[in-house]
Amino acid sequence: MNLDFSPDQLSTFIKKAGEIVRDIYTDKLDRHVFPGKTPEEIQSIFNESLPENGMDVGDLLKKVQNDVIGSATMNVGPHYYGYITGGGNQVAILAEMISASLNQNNLKWHSSPVSTELEKLVIKWVSQFIGYTDQAAGAILDGGSTANLNCLAVARKNMAPDTLSSEGMYGLKPMTIYVSEEGHSSFDKAVDALGIGLNNLRKIPVDDHFKIRTDLLKEQIQKDRKAGLNPICVIGIAGTTNSGAVDDLQKLADIAKEEKMWYHVDAAYGGPAAKLESVKHLFTGLEEADSVVVNPHKWLYVPFEAACILVKDPEKLRRTFSLIPDYLQSNEDEGGRTDLMEYQLPLTKSFKSLKVWMTLKAFGAKRLRETIQADIDHAQYLQSLIEKLDDFEMLAPVPLSIACFRYTHPGLDEKQLDELNQKLAHAIEQDGRIFLTATKVKGKTALRTCFINPRTTKKDVEWIPEVIRDVASGLI
Repeated sequence: MNLDFSPDQLSTFIKKAGEIVRDIYTDKLDRHVFPGKTPEEIQSIFNESLPENGMDVGDLLKKVQNDVIGSATMNVGPHYYGYITGGGNQVAILAEMISASLNQNNLKWHSSPVSTELEKLVIKWVSQFIGYTDQAAGAILDGGSTANLNCLAVARKNMAPDTLSSEGMYGLKPMTIYVSEEGHSSFDKAVDALGIGLNNLRKIPVDDHFKIRTDLLKEQIQKDRKAGLNPICVIGIAGTTNSGAVDDLQKLADIAKEEKMWYHVDAAYGGPAAKLESVKHLFTGLEEADSVVVNPHKWLYVPFEAACILVKDPEKLRRTFSLIPDYLQSNEDEGGRTDLMEYQLPLTKSFKSLKVWMTLKAFGAKRLRETIQADIDHAQYLQSLIEKLDDFEMLAPVPLSIACFRYTHPGLDEKQLDELNQKLAHAIEQDGRIFLTATKVKGKTALRTCFINPRTTKKDVEWIPEVIRDVASGLI
């Protein structure tokens, strides 16, 4: 049975969907960021049995406009400062529509020549954008957690004996991996999933700027070697989730080289800033990494999902994931074909490269870097505002575009300030005018803002302490 519309119907519904998208960007950006609904309220909107019969698509689009958009957190708007969620861009919206229409699956070259070749090109361009080698191989995956898992799988494969594939890790020396205590939780998941073990992920303390203590790192590596363990990988963080700190990537590169270990850099957030004149000194050493993760859906303003793995030696990536069953054999009468299934864990994957390619083509590296710099400027401007206010206190440096601070009040001790800021973070969410998150900085509860949205203005930044102060007045 044919599920397609007539050409006229398709035009009508595309136009209507386009009007809904336009409405988001013309009327919805300045609405409250958090929809203010409880789980029960949202569940009640969509609570129904599996429909046996379909509904009119025009009516369905109205329901999407009212119920789906009405229940969404408006993270594309200028007042969203939570997590590391990029604001997206409208060129990529067009790309997503076209990508979904083509429904490509680039597991093998002949199943989607264009998405394969564009993905290879995007990997090259992203490498160039951050100052990494453009000879690297890679893939575009769903997010940083999956990307870090894939890169640690490459590290494990290439730092282990050849028997790893056939015999597993049984009988081998326990492997150890090293990251700062500010490292992302995806590394905990990765070592667990890869059989390395959480106890063998060494979390090294940081200094006052939240960078890994390289002196303590070297001590731990030597201690583990003496204990009969097998140190295989050093991880550098190029923009921590908590505060945006960038490790001393050059020192880590030197240590990895001296110790003959794999060097991985998690630049999922900070990587796109690596060639900005204002901060490029922070990223010296990135180019020496064996593998790098960069998420275009963060600071390249591409909508979810798009996370790049970059591996300096293409063959080391391929030997980790290449497995070709009978049903995926193909007669190759000509050279030059690349089957991306040999360079990543997933087999089935959507045409993710189109939205990244169109973003880079439409705006160019220069304009994107200027936009990234504006985000950094906004974070530093907020820092300058906070430092002038008696009822706020900065809790961490601002090397990139994340600012951590807290609201203060006379007469409150540390425990009471922690409780106040915890309550304040939730109250700000419910208030809805802005969206930020709470975290811990050296044991203190902090309010955390992340600027990676080209729609945010200087005036929006000035509004942040005003809203916080207003919400706080109802809690004290």
